[in-house]
Amino acid sequence: MSKQHRFTSRTKARKRAADVVYEADQRGMGSNPDVLRDLLRERRVITAAQTPLPEFSIQIIAGVADNLRRIDSLISAHARVPGLDRIAAVDLAVMRVAVWEMLENDEVSPIIVIDEAISIVRSISTDTSPSFVNAVLDAIRKDLASPAWSRRSSEEEEVRASDEAESSSDVELPAQEAPARALPAGAKPLDGGSVEDELDELLEEY
Repeated sequence: MSKQHRFTSRTKARKRAADVVYEADQRGMGSNPDVLRDLLRERRVITAAQTPLPEFSIQIIAGVADNLRRIDSLISAHARVPGLDRIAAVDLAVMRVAVWEMLENDEVSPIIVIDEAISIVRSISTDTSPSFVNAVLDAIRKDLASPAWSRRSSEEEEVRASDEAESSSDVELPAQEAPARALPAGAKPLDGGSVEDELDELLEEY
């Protein structure tokens, strides 16, 4: 991707969304999406000192809140870190926004989503961040494109429907496990190495 990537209105909206997700994380969001929802409500109350959030930013933030557990599960599985707190908070916020788009925004190609995420972290994060974010998001992209993910998504929909049916019983369901790391059928690791080796090298630099 060119370093002269032009920040379109959509790019700026993604960055604004990432800013809010980052702030929620600094407020101790962890795995609790209500912190993000509360912050979004605050940001929608416009003051003279604030620039209104674009509607696309609002859509992204609400989507991240609604899908936070699934998003974080994917990032954790493919970043191969002991915990999400080991990832720079800025990079994590940008990746959360990008993963939501890959999961829910059918209007944009995953390749474009990744390119946008890289352009944002290049402008606001460390020198090693673009390579790290690219590697993690591309691994997630390949996982989502695999037949195994389609089957897994169908199973998740069934579980979600069951959850809603049993919500009045106050039964606590076990946490969702992170998806297994695997290359889709026919895919080959870069430069003859494995996805794990490539990410390990990036994490060492990171």
